[in-house]
Order: sequence, then structure tokens, then C-alpha cells
Amino acid sequence: MSTLTSVGPPPVAGPGSVRGGGFRSPCLTRKAHRVTLSAPAQPKSVGHLRKRASMIFSAWMLTTDETQAAELVISELLTNAVEHGHDEMTLAVARTGSALEITVADHGRAGHRSRSDDPEEHGRGLAIVAAIAQDLIIDRATEGWRALARMALQTSVSEP
Repeated sequence: MSTLTSVGPPPVAGPGSVRGGGFRSPCLTRKAHRVTLSAPAQPKSVGHLRKRASMIFSAWMLTTDETQAAELVISELLTNAVEHGHDEMTLAVARTGSALEITVADHGRAGHRSRSDDPEEHGRGLAIVAAIAQDLIIDRATEGWRALARMALQTSVSEP
């Protein structure tokens, strides 16, 4: 299961629902401007983290189009983290002014190869992210790789 970390005002615990594994899903207010989630680097974690991020976007009152675009970016970046990482991956979403920042760290190993080198099956994810995001920055982190996608939002929020 994932872990939740919030920077800024803490999430407000709400009625939430108990999900698989006894995980309680908190309700968030618009004041929580940065949330970090971690999960095992496994295919089933991609959907789980995407759904968690979608709940956060709802609390932040993103439009349907913004949410769908962000979910696609998250899916592509997390899929890369599953493919190239090991043990754990981290997703951080931050709303800063009129931008949404999505960061994925894969905790991967240098030289780790994908399961398939078939270009028809792999290799389009980062191109999709680059087409959607304003900025895409990929760099080597202390352990593994980190991808940051920055997207413009229609509305702005003031910083806490």
C-alpha cells in the first residue's frame, strides 16, 4: 500500500473509506498544496496511485480536462518507474499558483533494461508526457531517476 505525506497544512481526516488492506483514504482540503505518495514498484500500484492523485485533484478543484491530462501523465511516468525501478516508487503532486507539478522517482538501478526492447511496445510514454506538459525534466537522483512534469492550470491558488 502507499504512504501519504503532505507538506503545508495537513490533510483533514474525514469520513474516507476503508480500501483493500485496511488502508484509510483521507479527505483533503484545498489548503494541502503538496502530497507525496509511495508504493511498491509493481504494475498494480500504478492504478492505485493514479486514483489517489485523482482524489487529491478533486479536492484541489481541478477541471475534468486538467485531471484527465494529469492522470495520463501520472500513468506514463509511473509505468516507466515500474519498468525501470525496483522496490519502491514515489509520486509527488504539488499545486503551486497556477501550475501543477507531478514528480515521479523510480529508485532504479543504473543500466536496468526494460523487459522488452520492442519499439512498438515501449518508448512513447515520455513523448506523450512532453506533449501534454509545459515542462518535462528528467534527471538522475541520488538513487534512481526522477521525472518532473509541470502543467498549467486554468485557476490559481494562493500559497499558504
